[in-house]
Amino acid sequence: MQCKFHPGMRAEQICNTCGAPLCSECAEEVRPGEYTCFQCAMLQSVSQVGTTLAEKRGKATKKKKKWGPFQYFVLVSSMLIAVMWGVILFGGQPAPAARVDLAKKGRVLLFLVDSAVKRYAHYEGRKYPESLRDLVPKYLAFKGPELAYLDLLNYVRDPFKGYRLSLKHPKKEEMHLVLTAEGIEYSSPVPGGAQ
Repeated sequence: MQCKFHPGMRAEQICNTCGAPLCSECAEEVRPGEYTCFQCAMLQSVSQVGTTLAEKRGKATKKKKKWGPFQYFVLVSSMLIAVMWGVILFGGQPAPAARVDLAKKGRVLLFLVDSAVKRYAHYEGRKYPESLRDLVPKYLAFKGPELAYLDLLNYVRDPFKGYRLSLKHPKKEEMHLVLTAEGIEYSSPVPGGAQ
């Protein structure tokens, strides 16, 4: 019998896989006493590599991934965002209306009106109102009896500082504040101020 790959040589072995006659040069011993041709040996080695890769992939997918700080951060952040959106969309308890008696809290009134004057100047082309009543209702949300609070303030347009805003009757022993477009001017406490 002649070798399948070398027809001029005598076959000494038979391939265990495909049964082809093989000469001593073509026969590859895979296990003691078992011979294959180089084509079958190559196919077996490729198929073994393929199965080992598949097994490795299978083992890799079976491993549990551990959670690190970033995953916990993302989870907690997502939960907080979901809660905030729930409150926004479905509402919560409205905050209680905080009412401040502006007649007793003169400085609060002073800074509230000052911010309204600055908004007026911003939206009206750097002009200041003629009187504080020009701020109502667009820049200052006072209604009805609240308009009397404006009488507790001194307001004068100033050609150099824009305006001057202060309390008519500052509290006794309290530093006198004059608000202007450029900032705050302080003066010493008024000895005979309002009680």
